[in-house]
Amino acid sequence: MGLLEDKKRARKFYRYFSKVYDRINPIFYAEHMLKTVVEMASLEENDFVLEVGCGTGFTTSGIAEKISQERIIALDLTPEQMEKAIAKLPGVNFIRGDAENLPFKDDTFDASISAGSIEYWPNPQKGISEMARVTKPGGKVVILAPRKPDNFLARKFAEGIMLFPSTQQCVAWFKAANLENIRIIETGPNWLWRKLVVIISGEVV
Repeated sequence: MGLLEDKKRARKFYRYFSKVYDRINPIFYAEHMLKTVVEMASLEENDFVLEVGCGTGFTTSGIAEKISQERIIALDLTPEQMEKAIAKLPGVNFIRGDAENLPFKDDTFDASISAGSIEYWPNPQKGISEMARVTKPGGKVVILAPRKPDNFLARKFAEGIMLFPSTQQCVAWFKAANLENIRIIETGPNWLWRKLVVIISGEVV
């Protein structure tokens, strides 16, 4: 298990990292990547949407460009991260909670989205299955997951901190959660030639 896959350690880390997160995150999670995440959810104006692992609200802001804030529920474990998101998006319903134990009934949301969070989940399969459970039949589950660094030393360091699932592993998790019509896009920021993340969507049946 990576250092930050332990939930207590991850909360402590983000308590401090939240102070600089908004300056660092856009370098690696560019606007066009955000647009792809939101587009893959196939949102409609009246949809009710869950975001899992909202952080400081970067992806939440993209969702809010498609639907009204009051139709978004954004969940995160770290209060310090959420405080920044709440300041940006006061109309969104923010909830402190755990991706692997979502506090919602079955078939609640029209879509569920998680960008840059799965790498901290001790049990990604359970988290994806939970997102599928709370999403209505025909709705989309969308995940953005990081790719492993190319450099050997950087990769070994990064793997000691968080999870880097392969595209094949993400697909396997989606299939195990009974998601169908799986779509995959590998992308990254324009300044970096390599594919930095995989964005994957699946439909609840």
